Amino acid sequence: MASRHILAAMSASALFLLSGCGFQPLYAGPNTAALSAMEIEAGQSRIDYLIEDALAGAFGSTGGPSPYRLTLESQTRELPLGISAADRATRYALEVTVGYRLESGGEEVSIGRVSDTAYFDAPNEAFGLIAARRDAETQAAEAVARRLSRRLAAAVNEDQR
Repeated sequence: MASRHILAAMSASALFLLSGCGFQPLYAGPNTAALSAMEIEAGQSRIDYLIEDALAGAFGSTGGPSPYRLTLESQTRELPLGISAADRATRYALEVTVGYRLESGGEEVSIGRVSDTAYFDAPNEAFGLIAARRDAETQAAEAVARRLSRRLAAAVNEDQR
């Protein structure tokens, strides 16, 4: 019981010390409001839609004005990994890479690339393969969007200083 009180006191002390040094959580403050209404320009593929949707989910949607504009360019590669004795791929890696450019008022705020890989098995049934590939696309797009959202929040946080 006493160890719980000691742990609580240590946690409170750590928070107090962090607040004194100017520590601010990445997703706190005005940057998320600016990103929630930013204009996103992406391609027309399913991956592009999934990434855009995941970013909207990460930042919410206020519908208000935002000075930020994000341009995305995605590329996907499907690599066969496991080859059966019949020379047929049994497992794939789906690699998604997104180039991005964040602008504010025509000025570049951040530019870069993020990528992630999702793996899926290749069942014998055609529909099973389609479903497995779509699940991998969703997983990779959400992972890329998570990485991208952290980078964008950090860039906007730095831009607003």
